[in-house]
Amino acid sequence: MKKTLLSFGTLLFAVSLLVVACTKNQETTVEPVIEPTIEPTIEPTINNFFNVANATLVEKEMPEPTSDRTITVSMNENTITGGSLFVTVCSEVAVQKILVGLKGQAGYYEVIPTQNPDNSYSFILLIDQNIDLGEESSFNIQVAIVDENGDISQIGENAVHLIEVGTGELQVSLTFDNDKDVDLHLIEPGGIGGWGDNHHIFYGRKISLNGGKLDLDSNPACHIDGINNENITYGDSAYVAPGTYKVYVDMYLNCDETIPTNYMVTVNYGGQLIASRRGIYGIGAESMHNPIDTAYVAHTEPFLTFDIPDIGQKRIKTFAPAPLSESAMEKEVLSTASK
Repeated sequence: MKKTLLSFGTLLFAVSLLVVACTKNQETTVEPVIEPTIEPTIEPTINNFFNVANATLVEKEMPEPTSDRTITVSMNENTITGGSLFVTVCSEVAVQKILVGLKGQAGYYEVIPTQNPDNSYSFILLIDQNIDLGEESSFNIQVAIVDENGDISQIGENAVHLIEVGTGELQVSLTFDNDKDVDLHLIEPGGIGGWGDNHHIFYGRKISLNGGKLDLDSNPACHIDGINNENITYGDSAYVAPGTYKVYVDMYLNCDETIPTNYMVTVNYGGQLIASRRGIYGIGAESMHNPIDTAYVAHTEPFLTFDIPDIGQKRIKTFAPAPLSESAMEKEVLSTASK
């Protein structure tokens, strides 16, 4: 009988030890710590194609959408090397940020937008002078919004055709966001404007004595080509004279008076952006039909001025004035018919 009691007591002691041991293990169990996922940084390549004015370059991949919300993105179908491009975003909800990517390239831009009077949002791409698409002729811009709750919309994607123009030591470019006949004029140092001025570059005199050349003219006399860009370039043998240059933007013909027109001038010198300015022609803006003659220049402030320093540049040759351009002839016919 003693042996039986002893065995039972021993068993009871063993069980109590097991219970104590399990209880102790439960009290000291440490839950595994789940570290937050940290997205690795990457070397961006998007900035080899364009920059976004007043935006932050993010060294990460374009984030995936976190909502089903869609947006509407509009922009020109064409852009030029070294030029600029207006982008407008329409959203049914307030926008906290705009994300801008480029299909097939690393990195993206983050824009804190300003809301337009029509509740849309706009920003500007600055196209690199050395953009290289290889065998491709277009690139796909990706845009998404981040709403006030931090949710990311579906990504809108627009294809943009790249038109190669002259860049050179000095490049002055104009872009506008719809189909109008908007003209770019550049008056070199010492120029006074007007048709007969050999230092005035525009559709009627495409090459100056210094070699500055208007190599792209868009929508002449409302013969719409949809390019909506104009460009003046100074090639290797051109003389970029030191002094003050004057830029004029002329609404020659308002092809659709029911919509406003945003436009922008950019100036690149020595591969660097040195000046830019944005403007707008309102609804019903009147056509100028004015080649900027001497009297006009004398009484009108230029849209933009910039200075080129004297670094000892020398004139290599003098360029002969170009014959009247095709677009100038079209505008002359239009002007004659309207008189």
